[in-house]
Amino acid sequence: KVVKSGSISHAYLFVGKDGIGKKKVALDFAKDILCLANVDGHACGKCDACLKFESNPDLQVLIPEKGAIKVDSVREFTREMFLLPTVSNRKVFIIDEAETMNEQAQNALLKCLEEPPLYASIILITSNKEKLLRTIKSRVAEVAFDSLSKDEIKKILEDQNIRIQEVN
Repeated sequence: KVVKSGSISHAYLFVGKDGIGKKKVALDFAKDILCLANVDGHACGKCDACLKFESNPDLQVLIPEKGAIKVDSVREFTREMFLLPTVSNRKVFIIDEAETMNEQAQNALLKCLEEPPLYASIILITSNKEKLLRTIKSRVAEVAFDSLSKDEIKKILEDQNIRIQEVN
């Protein structure tokens, strides 16, 4: 809905248990944002941005190295943010396991959260938002990922005409 309406925020915080699908949704959302000809808010799969998604320079993903995201990595990441998009009309920056950023790294990210380029969106992914600075949490739109019940999953699959087999 956000992509379709054109009201894409500059920053999101995807919060939920490990393994619930936050990173997959973040990548799908990034593809929708970067698509040059999206259809009803979804990536067309045919434009240059979609075809080059895996190697699109307008998508940057930062992951922890040796269990931590250090300040130098965040500084390089934020420098990239201020370069204009080259394939898409926008840029998307994903920080996976954002809770592994130390305080210096989080402070280095704050400038971009306070004054982001108009064409950039940042997606922070975490399973522990309490480890993030209050100033970071106050500058992002939080998206909570909760577990679904079996009945909710069954309904979603049925709505998509996916046949399921009950397992005991």
